[in-house]
Parts: sequence; structure tokens; C-alpha cells
Amino acid sequence: MDELQRVRDTPEPLERVRLATETLADYQSAIAELGKIRRDTVDYLRSQGMTLSEIADKAGVSRARLSQLSTATKKAPERAIFSDGSPVTIAVDTKQEGESGRPVVHQEHTVAIEILNRTARRLDLDVAEVEYIIPPGLIDLNRDGLVVVCGPRRSPLIAQMLAADERYGFENDADGWYLLDKASGQKFRSPEDSGEPGDYAYLGRLPRPDGRGYWLYMAGIHAPGGQGAAMYLEQELGELYRDVKAGRWSCLVECGWNPDSRQVNRVELLAPIHQPGRQNARQRRK
Repeated sequence: MDELQRVRDTPEPLERVRLATETLADYQSAIAELGKIRRDTVDYLRSQGMTLSEIADKAGVSRARLSQLSTATKKAPERAIFSDGSPVTIAVDTKQEGESGRPVVHQEHTVAIEILNRTARRLDLDVAEVEYIIPPGLIDLNRDGLVVVCGPRRSPLIAQMLAADERYGFENDADGWYLLDKASGQKFRSPEDSGEPGDYAYLGRLPRPDGRGYWLYMAGIHAPGGQGAAMYLEQELGELYRDVKAGRWSCLVECGWNPDSRQVNRVELLAPIHQPGRQNARQRRK
């Protein structure tokens, strides 16, 4: 309130107008930032399972006001990248456990499921279920709200769908799997294959076989790449939507992790976001 008193005590009228205008702009900026902090915190608490009523009661604030914040969240346009409002289904690949032969999920893909679940809930989208893709990798892609975390080596169907992307894709040779920029011919081999704590991933929104919508897809050359793609989607969802809206797109993502814990702690764009018929929306960060 010192600034308010300083404006009041300014004797010269024109100077008082100038100071009042500048101070008002500062306060409006602070109010907007405080509102964002509050919305983000409410979103986080809801992602942890709390209801609006519980948050309001424990924080000692108005339930009606928090309901207004929830309404604003429900209308977030970037939710269209996931779904038109239908519940989200997350499908993840599995590997065969050595001794028992039972299908198990990579630890990194379990984390990817948690990230995707959190992101969907932040957008007020329900996660209907998690499906586990088992050999031979068959999956129904003609569903709204479908998110798939599955490498092409686990599913010939996925490999066939990825082949339709004219810009990016997975390939393999005698040295193993890699990601390919088909426009430049550049090959991206995973740093993990050279003993480095990092991986590359494909991330995109691809057309359904029935032509009636899209499905969201992500997969790394190795399992940590899938987690990195999910983290990139969570962190850059707003920017992605501004770039690509609700259409078809694909990009390559790079991630790095702590070599001791193998926890992914860095994600960034590896190769530009590509949309058919448009110039690249965004380049790799420098």
C-alpha cells in the first residue's frame, strides 16, 4: 500500500495521473499472475484427487468462486488435442517377463501413464481406462480420446500407421532402431545406445483409419523416450495448441535423465513440428 499512498501524496496532477496509470498496470499484472497461481494450484490439487468442495473448505475460500475457475478450465481449448470431450483411453505396450512370460509394463511407461492422466484431469477430461497392448499388438484406433504409448516394434499395426507420416518415422537396420527425418534424411540414433543418459521420441496426432478423427501417439526409441514425450506434451500443451490447433501434426522430442535414478529431468523439441500442407510451426530450441 506504500505505492498507493505515494500516488495520493503526489502534488502535481499530471504526475499523479502518470504514477496512478503505471501503478494500476503493475497491480493488474500482479492480480493476473496471482489468479494464474491460484488456478494452477487448484488444478494440481484436483489432479491429486481433491474435490472443489474439499479445496474450498480446507483453504477457507468461496466454493462459488472456485466453481468459476473450474468452468474456465473446462473450456481450455487445448483439451482438443486429447479429445472432443469424450473420456480419454490410454493404451500402452507391454513386454514379456523373462521367467513367467507374463506381459509387464515398462517403469517409464507407468510414469508416462501418470503424466497423461494428470494432464487430462487438469483439462477436466476423464480417463476412462488404461489398456495394455499385448502381442501381436492389435488395437482399435477408431476411437475418440485415444492416446497410445507403443513402439512400432511391438505392433505391426502401429508401424503401418506411422508409415503414412511423410515427414518423420521409425526405421531400423543392423545397428538398431532410429528416428528418421524423411525430408532431410537425417537419422537420430538414441544417445542411450552410446551409453549416454538420453533418448529420442516421436510425438504426434495422427488420422484414424476410418477418417473420422485423430488419435494421439508417442513412443521413444527406448522406454524413457515415451515418458519424455508425455512430459513434453504436458509442459508444452498450450504452445502446441497455439501452433497446431486440433489438426494432424508430428514432431521429434529429446529427453535426458539423471544417470543414477534414471528419472527424466529434461525434455525439448528435437526436430520441428510438422503439419501437412504448412511450414514447420516451431523449430528446435537453441
